[in-house]
Amino acid sequence: MAVSIFKIMVQRYNIFNKYNKVCILNQENKVSLNGNKVVVECSPETINSINFSHFFDDDCKENILILVKNLAVDEVFFKATESMKFVQAAGGLVRNQEDEYLFIYRANRWDLPKGHREEGEELDITASREVEEETGLKNLKSEEKLGISYHTYILNGIREIKETHWYAMSANKSDELTPQKEEGIMKVSWLSREKIKKQKYKIYPSLRDLLTRIGFVLY
Repeated sequence: MAVSIFKIMVQRYNIFNKYNKVCILNQENKVSLNGNKVVVECSPETINSINFSHFFDDDCKENILILVKNLAVDEVFFKATESMKFVQAAGGLVRNQEDEYLFIYRANRWDLPKGHREEGEELDITASREVEEETGLKNLKSEEKLGISYHTYILNGIREIKETHWYAMSANKSDELTPQKEEGIMKVSWLSREKIKKQKYKIYPSLRDLLTRIGFVLY
């Protein structure tokens, strides 16, 4: 696979919650949300009257499309998430010479290695460090940034939003893998594209969204 397939342009915000997805963009025809969908128009006249927090409540099971008019999409994103605690993380999508990808298995889900950014740490360094810690992989080659994913959750009674920066990396399949079991990681495995597709419902929605945006066929 050519590295160029990893190049993406983020033109919207997709925020994944426990039961739904909130999408913020300025053109409705650029996005498709599965299942029930509620469209909310956001303009300079309405932005301060919209109850954004309701969209992230656990009792909100419908996907929400916030259609922005005459406003910057960034401005609406910051308004929608201003009451949340911001957390920054980084991780990697590691590919080997056989076009297989490195996944960790934790809490009955396939996930990509990632972790919190330490104070003063560059995000690409965070990504490499976390991949090494969680998988035991030593000889990583960093390539380019893939994109950003967002998901929100409640931790200790506080709603947080995690912004995860993802980087493309490469490594040799023959290098030793060691799952970081103290972090609940049960195994580390190289998965083919076909295996990733078959296991898609065991992959978090935010990661499925990222993989789809960079060219994986999951549906």
